[in-house]
Amino acid sequence: MQGRTDSYGWTNFSTFLDRGGKILFYHGVSDAWFSAYDTLGFYQRAAEANEGWSDASRYYHVPGMGHCAGGANTYDSFDLLGAVVDWVENGEAPEGVIASRENPEPASRKLCAYPEHPHYIGGDEASADSYECR
Repeated sequence: MQGRTDSYGWTNFSTFLDRGGKILFYHGVSDAWFSAYDTLGFYQRAAEANEGWSDASRYYHVPGMGHCAGGANTYDSFDLLGAVVDWVENGEAPEGVIASRENPEPASRKLCAYPEHPHYIGGDEASADSYECR
C-alpha cells in the first residue's frame, strides 16, 4: 500500500510526456490539510525524473486558498482546464492564469507559473492587468 500512496516513488511521467501530454498543478498556500510545499516538492522531483518536464508542466501557488478552494480574501476562481486545452490544441503554454474573487470586493490577479510570482507594475490594484509574472 505504501508504494501506491508515497509520491516519492511515482514521479516517472515518461509515457505521458512521450505522447505529448501536458499537466497543470495548483495548490492553495493556506491549505490546512497539507502544505503547498509538499506539492512543490513532488513537482521538483518529477522535474528531476523527467526530461522535458518544464516544457510540459506548470505549477501554480494560489495565495490565501485553502484545500481546493475558499479562504479569506483568496483569488480561487480560475480556469486551468481552458488553459491546458489551449496548450494542447493551440500550442499556447499558460503563464499568467487570471484568478478572481468576489469578496470582500471583486478583483482579479495573475497566478504565475512557478518559480515566477505576480509583481505589481502600476494601475488598478484590483485588476490582473496591473501585474506581470517574473
